[in-house]
Amino acid sequence: MVDSPHSGRDSRVLYTSRMDRQSIDISRYSFDAFVTFLFDRDVPPKTAKRDPWYWHTEVTYTPDLICGYYVRLFRQPHFLVQSFSNPQLEQAFWEIPSWNLDCSAARIMWDCDLPLAKREECVRAMADLFRNLFANEPLETSVQMWWDSLCYDWHCGNRAREWGGEDEQMQDVIFETLTAILAFDSGICQGAALHGLGHLHHPETEDLIQRYIVEHPTLSKEQLEYALAAAKFEVQ
Repeated sequence: MVDSPHSGRDSRVLYTSRMDRQSIDISRYSFDAFVTFLFDRDVPPKTAKRDPWYWHTEVTYTPDLICGYYVRLFRQPHFLVQSFSNPQLEQAFWEIPSWNLDCSAARIMWDCDLPLAKREECVRAMADLFRNLFANEPLETSVQMWWDSLCYDWHCGNRAREWGGEDEQMQDVIFETLTAILAFDSGICQGAALHGLGHLHHPETEDLIQRYIVEHPTLSKEQLEYALAAAKFEVQ
């Protein structure tokens, strides 16, 4: 059982001058409190207008601490299934890679005040999340779209390999992680990896996917077409 996110700290939620936004300080949260903060949320009905809580929440946090929490969560996610419902998991796994959450994994990845090695570890740990949770737990769309927000900057031209620096370094780390996930014996993981590869625009993508196709001769027509689209960076 995870702790309350307000354990051992001021439990007041401070509101900004705009009544529709709240400010929460999680800079001293324990790991269990951070997990509760992310996952222990009401899930609105599917018919409701999309308006997730983190669109209205400003989060104060310590990047180094949260980076370590993400690594721990991604490497050992098994307990989540016993602690939270599938709809709560689905909702949280949409928010974690989203740029709309202040303390998201996406923001941690590009926080240049953190050492690159720590941020790379956070990305590489995502392979364990896929192997140890996503491969076995049927969620809805969050798994397939996990890499969308993490890779799309290369797809739309906000980042480019030829610019060098972290654009190139992080692209290589993500590519290596997606390569590992593509090798898992899980159609869910393979589909998510192909989606990410289709947006990442890494120069070795076509060769990787051609090997994947050769090694998986029983792919359905739909799966084969999706893999070929990813190789051409034509996935939606």
